[in-house]
Amino acid sequence: MPKVCFAPIWYPLDEYATSRLRAKSVAELLRQDTSWEVELAYSDDADIAVIVQLCSDRNLEAIRTNRDQMVVYDICDRFFASDSLFRTDEGVLHARSRCLEVIDRADVLIAPTLRLKAELNSQFPAKPCFHIPELVDYGAMAGPASPATSRRLVWFGHTTRGNFESASWMIDHLVAAHGYQPVLVTNPATMQRRYPSYAEFCRAWSLDSVRSELAAASLCIVSHSPLEPYKSPNRFATAMTQGVPTLASGSPACDDILQAAGYGQLSVSTTLEVDRALEFLADTGRRSSYVKNVQAEIWRRHSPETVRRAYLDLFEKMLPDRDTY
Repeated sequence: MPKVCFAPIWYPLDEYATSRLRAKSVAELLRQDTSWEVELAYSDDADIAVIVQLCSDRNLEAIRTNRDQMVVYDICDRFFASDSLFRTDEGVLHARSRCLEVIDRADVLIAPTLRLKAELNSQFPAKPCFHIPELVDYGAMAGPASPATSRRLVWFGHTTRGNFESASWMIDHLVAAHGYQPVLVTNPATMQRRYPSYAEFCRAWSLDSVRSELAAASLCIVSHSPLEPYKSPNRFATAMTQGVPTLASGSPACDDILQAAGYGQLSVSTTLEVDRALEFLADTGRRSSYVKNVQAEIWRRHSPETVRRAYLDLFEKMLPDRDTY
């Protein structure tokens, strides 16, 4: 039986979206296929090792030594163009240097969005690259549209890399012009340090707090920085699947879903577009149809079967003789 292992760098797994979505959840999904052995940690006896986002010193040395092992590098961010420094249990890691080292060793690259895949194809033409979509996060299950009556606005995620900065104008407008009550589910200490005027609206992030706030919200907003156009639509997919009508801003991946479902006007870049979106969502029938139709498009792209098949198709291409194991 062939074996694949997933090796994320960030722990605890549930506290990091990339580790949760691109390693833990995928490993659990693929374990349902009895023709593959799946391990959630680096294993030197795996036929295929999937390195997720970045790579520890230990695992880099292992994949360099183990030349018979096929290596898939899951590039979730543009770390090949970043001078960011990360502290790990082994010391300080320079994002670009480590990313390029893993790319050099990898047999195959994968990416969560088509735009990131296109850039990888351009930057590293010698490396085969495939688009592998993400599962819907937080265990969200498709539900009906939440009512507009609570005026409870939710934003969730990390404040870094422009996630919050790109959303603050929407929050300000929705509070001042439309009377929404914001709930910002994130790290309170980071919010207090970076954006102290919003700290009073903060609730500490956890899987449960995101789920409970989405269950109570009447509106969600998701935005990406202009410097981060390659990011996945995972927060948008989660909120919409949960039944919360969501406005997107600055996110090409969210725009793709909205355009395909016929709701391009719910991608906003000005306060006037926000006002028009709220007017559209004020109608109960339109609100319900928006959630239902976008949920269908999200499911088409991100359902467990779609994601499972994408990984297995890739692994079967890499190990064409796997039936002889």
